[in-house]
Amino acid sequence: MRLGGLYPVYKPQEGLTLASFQNREAPLNMRFILPSSIEDFDDIVQKMDRYGLSAIGAPANMEGQDPDECVAFGERARELGLLVGEANFSGNLMSADAETVEQGIEGARRALRNADLMQCRTLHILVGTKDPSNHMLAAHPYMYTDECKAELREVLLRVMDGLDLQHTHFLIEPFNNTFFYQPEDIREFLDSVGHPRVGFQADAVNMIAFDTYFDTTSLINRTFDLLADYIFSAHVKDLRWDPRHLILKWDEVLIGEGVFDLTTYLRRMNQLDPDTPCYCEHLPDEESYAHNFARVHEAAEAARVSILTRGVDGDT
Repeated sequence: MRLGGLYPVYKPQEGLTLASFQNREAPLNMRFILPSSIEDFDDIVQKMDRYGLSAIGAPANMEGQDPDECVAFGERARELGLLVGEANFSGNLMSADAETVEQGIEGARRALRNADLMQCRTLHILVGTKDPSNHMLAAHPYMYTDECKAELREVLLRVMDGLDLQHTHFLIEPFNNTFFYQPEDIREFLDSVGHPRVGFQADAVNMIAFDTYFDTTSLINRTFDLLADYIFSAHVKDLRWDPRHLILKWDEVLIGEGVFDLTTYLRRMNQLDPDTPCYCEHLPDEESYAHNFARVHEAAEAARVSILTRGVDGDT
């Protein structure tokens, strides 16, 4: 596997919200996890080597970039031994507003074309919502129905229709506000889609439920047993129950401060394609990313899991 960072939180004092990290350029001191342009590369490789990283994210504005910019960005990354492993598309493809859905489909198609030109390994989405707010994490009863599954399948196939992708997979990230949450349901749905370029963004922490909070090991193993063939990128973080609230509140925390079985996760990641990127995410500063990178490297070494570091011309 390859290690990298994504989606820094820009205003940590406001808490972790979807708007706090999506589709925004990283500040200059965080470009080593999310470069904004080809001009950033020469300044980031030293930090990447310091933290044992070889995966980066695509620029936040990739969807709107000129095709030549995308090609040049990918070529320069490969010259430096870096994998552009993940891009994000945040349009609500399940909106109740038909025009929003149509715009989202066209936007996702543009993003996939540009990602493929960049040779970015994946473009990922959340399922979305029918909630009138169009907030991607908003709950709505429709999102757990068979009708939702059928609609999402149709939308995904419309996005993929006629695209001749050579490098990029279109991945769905799991979350608890939709049916796309537990490994059995996810496998059944992806089998129904049946498209070789549609897959699963592995984020097992997003899949933790009441019955697996104290047993993330079984969740991880079920997920990889059922979905390994669909995994082309992954996220790694940790989760902790906050008892200071009367109603349920779970928080992302630094790796090692929660309940996630990192060792099992890395061992299962090690069974995938060695170029599969795994990203630490949603952190406010370099110190926090450095902590998580160190915990991943320590756990990988103890588990005898190989993490590919930056190489030039394919050397790692």
